[in-house]
Amino acid sequence: MPRTFDTIRCGNIMKIAGKDYIVLDINTGDVSLLAKDPACRMEFGGDGDYAVSKVRNYLNGDFYRELAASVGEENIVEHTVRLMADDGTGKGIVVNDKISLLTTDMYRRYREYIPALGTSWWTATRVTHDNDTGYARDVCCVHSDGILLWYDCVYSHDVRPFYILKSSFFMS
Repeated sequence: MPRTFDTIRCGNIMKIAGKDYIVLDINTGDVSLLAKDPACRMEFGGDGDYAVSKVRNYLNGDFYRELAASVGEENIVEHTVRLMADDGTGKGIVVNDKISLLTTDMYRRYREYIPALGTSWWTATRVTHDNDTGYARDVCCVHSDGILLWYDCVYSHDVRPFYILKSSFFMS
C-alpha cells in the first residue's frame, strides 16, 4: 500500500484510520477517497433529499468525528456535493460536506476504480426534485453488480463514505 504522496495512484487501496479506501482522484493538494467496504447499512431517510437525509447526518456526525479523531479535522477538505437529480431537475442545488456519498455523476467518472461491491449502496442523487411524481422519494443506488438503480428512501442500503484528504496528511 502507498505510504507517501508521490507513490499514490488512482485505484490504489489505502488504509486510513484502520479502514481501506479506494483512491479515486489526486489533485494538487488533495486525495479523494471512497470507502472500499460499507461503513454501515441504513435507511436513506427524509424524502429522498440528501441535504436532509439520515445518511448525511450520520456521515457528517458520527462518521466524521471518528475519522477526524484519527486524521485530524484540519486534514479533511470540505467539498461541494451537487444535488442535481437523475432527471436533470434541481440544477444548482448544492451542499458542502466534509464527508458525503458519491453522486451518480461522480460514480460514472470514477467507475473504472470502483469494483462491484456485491451489495447495493446509496448515492447522493435522487431521481427527481418534482414532488408531483411518484418518483420524488426515490434515490439512485449502485446495485450489487455495479449497475445504477432506484430505490425508495425508506429502504436500507450500504453507506460508502467519500471524502478528500489534504496531501500534507500523506507526507507527515
